[in-house]
Amino acid sequence: MKFVQHSVRLPLVLDKALRHAAQNRQMTPYALLQQCVRAGLASLSGEQAGPQLTAEIAQEIGALAARLAHVERLTERTLFTACAAYTYTRVAAGPRSDESILTTEIGAAFQRQLNLAGDS
Repeated sequence: MKFVQHSVRLPLVLDKALRHAAQNRQMTPYALLQQCVRAGLASLSGEQAGPQLTAEIAQEIGALAARLAHVERLTERTLFTACAAYTYTRVAAGPRSDESILTTEIGAAFQRQLNLAGDS
């Protein structure tokens, strides 16, 4: 989606009304102004801008969901790597263990951290 910037001058009374309405809707005045422009243009042209806007919103939400899933995978892998480093450091400081014990300890540390994060 490409955007074009426009400058809009509003009388003080309209600005106050815009800010008040935006605060009631828990959004920024700028976002509400964009919504007002879309609705106004749709009503002037007699078109329904709803389906197109809904499709754009759905597309953006889908893109955000995909990026969020990627970030979750990266975060989980980072946590696992940190737990592995922690476990190997513990083993290096004490008596040596075999690989299966280390893997078990890494998994246990990983699960403890996931539980602390509220994932499991």
